[in-house]
Amino acid sequence: MAAWVRAAHVPRPPPSFYLRGDPADIASLLVVAPLFESLVLIAVFELLLRFRAPEHIQVFATALFISGLHAPKWWPHAVIVLPTFCIQTASYLYWRRTSWKTAFWVVALIHALDNLLPALGAFAAYTSRHVQPSASLLR
Repeated sequence: MAAWVRAAHVPRPPPSFYLRGDPADIASLLVVAPLFESLVLIAVFELLLRFRAPEHIQVFATALFISGLHAPKWWPHAVIVLPTFCIQTASYLYWRRTSWKTAFWVVALIHALDNLLPALGAFAAYTSRHVQPSASLLR
């Protein structure tokens, strides 16, 4: 992978791309982003549905739009998250037939699970800087 990255001249992420590792990052990754981005995903999907776009266009265009929102800090991030947004949009299409609420929660939970590893990394970064080992562990 590193050879492909060098060959494509993909820039390194800027320092602002990385999580600071505070509790707000974790809450944002596991609660705020899944809820807010799922609502945006559904709004774009429903808009394309109103224009009677074919299902495959609804899924791919919605995923492109949502992943494009992840591009401003570091554009390769949009490419990295595109497959998971395709999965989320296809899941919404499938579960929407059952109920809008069910479809929303399926999409939000997929998003939260996808953000779980970065949240664990942020938690590890936070605890490594702020939690001191107890004296009993050092003996």
